[in-house]
Amino acid sequence: MKPKRFECLRRFVAVSFLFSGAVYASGAAPPEGNPTILIDQNGREVKIPAKVERVATLVIPAASMVLALDQGAGRLVGIHPASRAEIVDGMLGRFFPESKKIRADVVGEGFAPNVEALLASKADLVVQWGDRGDAALSPIVKVGLPVLTLNSAGGGEIAAEWLRILGRGLTGRQARGEALAEAILATRDEIAKSVAQIPESRRPKVVYLYRRQGNAFQVAGGKTTVDSDIRLAGGVNPASHLGAYVPVSAEQVLAWAPDIVLLGNFDKDLKPALLFESALFASVPAVKEKRVYLYPRGGFRWDPPSQETPLAWRWLFALFHPDAPSAPLRDEIVETYRRLYGHTPTASEIGIIMRMIDNNDSLNYSKKFSP
Repeated sequence: MKPKRFECLRRFVAVSFLFSGAVYASGAAPPEGNPTILIDQNGREVKIPAKVERVATLVIPAASMVLALDQGAGRLVGIHPASRAEIVDGMLGRFFPESKKIRADVVGEGFAPNVEALLASKADLVVQWGDRGDAALSPIVKVGLPVLTLNSAGGGEIAAEWLRILGRGLTGRQARGEALAEAILATRDEIAKSVAQIPESRRPKVVYLYRRQGNAFQVAGGKTTVDSDIRLAGGVNPASHLGAYVPVSAEQVLAWAPDIVLLGNFDKDLKPALLFESALFASVPAVKEKRVYLYPRGGFRWDPPSQETPLAWRWLFALFHPDAPSAPLRDEIVETYRRLYGHTPTASEIGIIMRMIDNNDSLNYSKKFSP
């Protein structure tokens, strides 16, 4: 889809519903008891049942977003296996224990839908990617299940659009979806305003390591949400001229000489200690100064877009510009988790979210983020 067309569709979704030929403004809910025609993120008209009580989410972050919109797991009847892992290994399994029992066989590798499992789940609505090819979508459409599709193009603020779309698709959650989306955009604007005051010369070079492959790494290039987040938080990504997640040699990382190295949540062996103990990377400024940090993981991983993206932006800004004024992140986590999940995390839970143990030897981490 061309960017101009996508922007037009995005604006349309943000302001209107279609119902029986009538247009409903975003602030008004459609009449109850009747199906709704919703334009999803890929420009498709989707007939939403009058009451959506059972939802299957094939999109990985969408499961945690439904949990946040509902502050409960009662509506989820099918999720991606990776969503199940996020729930079990992250905070949501603690907040909503029943979510660990949701079936996770409705989708397979490459987001291929398991139609039999979807039918068995009796889902009123299925959430799927709309930009992953026809094989991910057409089998669900052919069996008559309504499919609301999301689009993955954009920076971290794309999470706001996902929440808006999901809020409109879930009965009774339109206003909440809009409010959570606006909170994301408000934080984006706040961070951007702070960064605008920081000269280019004081913006650190930041490299994100996605996975390790021997002495080589996959790094986040310019076509990633991580690159967008780095730039928003006032960093410079020396890999921005590359594509998405691109393998590069250790020598290339050395040549970039990053001031900060960010480690993703997708390789369990990537920890700051790995680089600190490596003679190969000893000359890298980020390693010498111990500015290597493992991304937090809460209700969802903080490196990809989610309802917790505003917290990720605040974390990045605090790491990139430690001397700049910023709100205490622990307080922000408490406030955000109350709003998202109706749960007040304990000091111990915040320590787990923030990866305090893994980041203990990283520069100023304990000083800045301890209670």
